[in-house]
Amino acid sequence: MAETREVLIPRPDPDKWVDLEKTGMRIQTLWENPETGASIALLEAPAGTGVPNKHTHASNQFMFCIEGEYEYTDSGLKLGPGAFYMNPKGHPHGPTRANSRCLLLEIYDGPHYFELPEFHTAETVGKIVDGREAE
Repeated sequence: MAETREVLIPRPDPDKWVDLEKTGMRIQTLWENPETGASIALLEAPAGTGVPNKHTHASNQFMFCIEGEYEYTDSGLKLGPGAFYMNPKGHPHGPTRANSRCLLLEIYDGPHYFELPEFHTAETVGKIVDGREAE
């Protein structure tokens, strides 16, 4: 077999889910660039869970809904199976609510946050940058 830098994850590892205790959700990072903070992760949200407050990201956020219904309650946007969502860098959004059990593919093209939001911990958040660095 030829040497390659490609990455293959045949299926999510049941032991690699990380609980986001402050939201009731859990996440499994599939890939992360340690230099830029760009990442791809699965986000599982049981019905009734979600992000409790409005927040911003230090990069563009992309989500693809695999199953369930996930709602951005302030804007009224609802993601259902097959829906794609894009939130531009620095744009305030949220809170969110899973109206049913959801499985989402979440992608960031750079670091997640300018500062640690109250609903994350240092162990559950992706890369954080000072706002001056991310502009």
